Amino acid sequence: MKPTRHTADLPAWLQTTTTVTTATAKHQWWQRNQQHLRQLLSRLAQPTPVTVTTRWQIAPQFKLVRLLLLVILIAVSRNAILLWGLALLIGGQLLWLPPHQLRHFIKSWLISVAAALLFVLPSYWLAGPSTLLFFGLKTSLMLANAQYYRLTTPFQALLTGLKALHCPDLLIMTLAIAITYLRMLGQHLLLTMEALELRTVAPAAHPYRLIGALFGNLYLKSYAYALELYAAMEARGFNGHYARATTHSTHWRDYLALTPALIVWAVFIFWGH
Repeated sequence: MKPTRHTADLPAWLQTTTTVTTATAKHQWWQRNQQHLRQLLSRLAQPTPVTVTTRWQIAPQFKLVRLLLLVILIAVSRNAILLWGLALLIGGQLLWLPPHQLRHFIKSWLISVAAALLFVLPSYWLAGPSTLLFFGLKTSLMLANAQYYRLTTPFQALLTGLKALHCPDLLIMTLAIAITYLRMLGQHLLLTMEALELRTVAPAAHPYRLIGALFGNLYLKSYAYALELYAAMEARGFNGHYARATTHSTHWRDYLALTPALIVWAVFIFWGH
């Protein structure tokens, strides 16, 4: 005979059925931030390749000088016609970009302009909409030149240009170490977020404390990385100075690349007088 179950003998907490509610918002928050962090780490590990033309290669220091000349000119210029000419100049340079790089430029440029409109340019509202429009045009042009340089120049070429221009070794070393250890800190932050997601059962009562703990732990890890890096570099005899690479001879196309920026500077100087 089949035995019968006596439910009366069971305790009350076993007879009650409870429904477990999953905190979907918490999981969505963790997954969304982890996805953004993984995309950032993949970009740092495998950056977007820069399309370099084989027929028209410019030395890195000349590209850096051209960027500085254009950015400084945009910053000091108060003539709307001259700014319009600089906009046509950057527009002509963008015509030589491949379609995928042009789409990436437009996306990155719009994001940077939107960030500038939110955090920098609202202070100009006090002077009127015309002042806001004028400084918005100048900020957009400076960001466009910076984005164009970023898309057409690898990070190693930036360091090479800084070395060729005899920049301080401390600045070059700081940039090289920052881009190297930024990925390591991002990987540590991703592992910490995954560990917290696995150990967190209920939503945090104070999420800002959790975020503060994350970045506090990240700061301590970066401090430990810095001490280990200093000990490793000291053990290898690094004295803070880079060995200067052999400088290649400049060509006429390097000076020709500076011609548009120099012409615009000449127009700005003689127009002012």
